[in-house]
Amino acid sequence: MRRLSFFIGFIGLLACSDANVHAQAQAQQLDKTANTEQNEASWTVNKAKSTLTFSGVLSGEAFTGSFSDFGATINFDPDNLTTATVVVIIDMNSAETDDVESTNALPGKEWFNVRKFPTAKFEATDFKYLGGDSYEAKGGLSIRGTTGSINLPFTLKIENGYANMDAALNLNRTTYKVGTGMWASKDWVEHVIAVRVHLEAQQNK
Repeated sequence: MRRLSFFIGFIGLLACSDANVHAQAQAQQLDKTANTEQNEASWTVNKAKSTLTFSGVLSGEAFTGSFSDFGATINFDPDNLTTATVVVIIDMNSAETDDVESTNALPGKEWFNVRKFPTAKFEATDFKYLGGDSYEAKGGLSIRGTTGSINLPFTLKIENGYANMDAALNLNRTTYKVGTGMWASKDWVEHVIAVRVHLEAQQNK
């Protein structure tokens, strides 16, 4: 396990700081856009109370991680889902895990390759009401230049203009070429990665 962590950590040193600057600029632009699109269907994410986490299995041992920097432009009226749109931009260089060596590895070429692909993007324009507090969003998730279609079931509770949203799904990392070369094998890292999203947002008025 330590040997694997050493190699992963060495790979992580390949990431360059200019990718982080580029990703931060995109996230700031997204926030600026969100702030200017003030209407009754738009929402401002409470970043302090929102989380984007992931978990998986590395060499037989469970690990957890999170992204500390992400932004969203949300236009969502539960009474008019045909006009709903959501765009989420994730700074891939903000990923952290419960293992220092693995955290250092993630920006590297074999994993997120943040120098070339500093951000990931989820964009959804197709929403369905499933009853109760349950909905489903259909959209595209782009990571490392590869876009895959996903169905994202989520629950949403809105009270006094404040929303709590929770979602969970499993992603196959090989779909997005995350973990290449020797790391492509599930003998090192399981292919299925569990993703959990919790968003809190205030309605713009």
